[in-house]
Amino acid sequence: MDIPSNRDSSNGGQDIPRIRNLHPSQLSPDQHQYYGATYHEDMGSMERTNTNTLSERIGSFVGSYSRTSLLFMAENLAIPSSAASLDDDDDFKSINSSGYFSRRASVDQERRSISRISRIDSLGANERASLLFSNLDKVLTSHSVATFADEYRFDAHGSSSGKKSSFTQSIFNSINILIGIGILALPLGFKCAGWVIGISVFVFCCGLTNYTAKLLAKCLDADPNSRTYGDMGAMAFGLKGCVMVTVLFITELITSSVALVVLLGDGIDSLFPGHDTLSIRMLSFLILTPMLFLPVRHLSYTSLLGIMSAFCIIIVIVVDGLSKPFAPGSLIEPADTELLPSDWMTVPLSFGLIMAGFAGHAVFPTVYRDMDDPKRYRSMVNWTYVATTIVYFAVAACGYMMFGSQTMQEITQNIVAVPEYNQTLNRLAVWLIAMNPIAKYGLTLNPVNLSWQILVFRSSPIEGWCARSSWREPFLTFVGKVIVSMFIVSLAYIIPGFDKIMALLGAFFSFMISGIFPLVCHLRLFGDSMSSSEKVLNYVLIVIASSMAFSGTLWSFI
Repeated sequence: MDIPSNRDSSNGGQDIPRIRNLHPSQLSPDQHQYYGATYHEDMGSMERTNTNTLSERIGSFVGSYSRTSLLFMAENLAIPSSAASLDDDDDFKSINSSGYFSRRASVDQERRSISRISRIDSLGANERASLLFSNLDKVLTSHSVATFADEYRFDAHGSSSGKKSSFTQSIFNSINILIGIGILALPLGFKCAGWVIGISVFVFCCGLTNYTAKLLAKCLDADPNSRTYGDMGAMAFGLKGCVMVTVLFITELITSSVALVVLLGDGIDSLFPGHDTLSIRMLSFLILTPMLFLPVRHLSYTSLLGIMSAFCIIIVIVVDGLSKPFAPGSLIEPADTELLPSDWMTVPLSFGLIMAGFAGHAVFPTVYRDMDDPKRYRSMVNWTYVATTIVYFAVAACGYMMFGSQTMQEITQNIVAVPEYNQTLNRLAVWLIAMNPIAKYGLTLNPVNLSWQILVFRSSPIEGWCARSSWREPFLTFVGKVIVSMFIVSLAYIIPGFDKIMALLGAFFSFMISGIFPLVCHLRLFGDSMSSSEKVLNYVLIVIASSMAFSGTLWSFI
């Protein structure tokens, strides 16, 4: 089906062009067999099975998270074609839900392109190509990065038996998205701000992001065919809004990858002290780079470490704090803390450190569209934030109470420095935290690699060079991924401070993506129908969030 174009009110009612929406739920039955997958006759009788055993339940949850990760990557990149100008929207006949710009192709051409790509499946038979645009046959590597998990299958009649995430799985996915490495810097955020301001900033960030997460669904429902954060930007600001989202998205992923490298290096230093920074970064490069060549479906299994390590940190902090009767590092005799900060110059740094924990809104649209019961989305968001807030506040408050002014940039650095603690338990916690970057490095950088592959392999000279021999395209892909990893590790060597990176992530990217942008889109799309009180609330939140974002970003570079 062709999605009707949207009207851009800021451009004199001009149509915002869209192309064929290629998500399975948007295709008619006769089109399903062409949806980026190799068709198999023996799938005809396949039906959804009930998950009864523990392994099946775990597999179902991991499959749901895998599918969410894959859809997120496939749908949140906007790459303009080389011949296109963003200043001339008339040059485009349509734009798909992923934000890719292309000219309309006939159905026959599209099917031939899909057929060519489906024959090149370097990831195995269980993953399907999902990024489709008119000149897909020029992008030989798109199949190897943005793919669907094997939950999407089609029967002999072309009907989809694709699974969607249950209410519980959606909560699991959302918690796994929100609870990340930012949890380690939360005690430092409270140290920089003191109890009064720290708790106030924490409550504001939690309330703001909970509110904007619900606004995302409202904005997406303005156009039932919209599926992504980029679609929301396109509805509100046209094609440039979609590209702006992609630029923020890619830049945030690069910054997050740098933070992962730093975190792994700090873990290595804690477990095996005595090495210089350069040696640790080189070792990190050797450990992390192979993760870029693993299928996303397999990496999604390791993503379970995210939730495991978060809850492990809480257990370790509480057990250590109760096992030590005297300060520092005790919950029985708390360290000296401050209600208000003694150094007010550190307060803006806390904005980003605290907000970084609530960054995940770019994925919420995918979670929403992947729910089998979207009407329960608001309830799902509330339960997600209940669990996340309890975990975050427990780590932030306990960590700050135990170490006070001695709180370091990562709470695990404080824990391993206290000899009275149970060292076996603490080393286990550090090992889990060190495994987190290994688990998430490949997932985080996959969209970045997809972006440069599309740009490079669309080039006619590169395409011609690769066509001369079958080894050239995979060789160029291999070299490119290694170079990207070298670039990320080099940035981590230049900017080694975990606290500075997390402050930048939270102050700029988290406030922009999870706070300001949803509010602006909401006003843009529903401003005419909003009540005065709702408008005032949105504008006040934008002003406060923008002030915190600006000051926090500035302080992260000081």
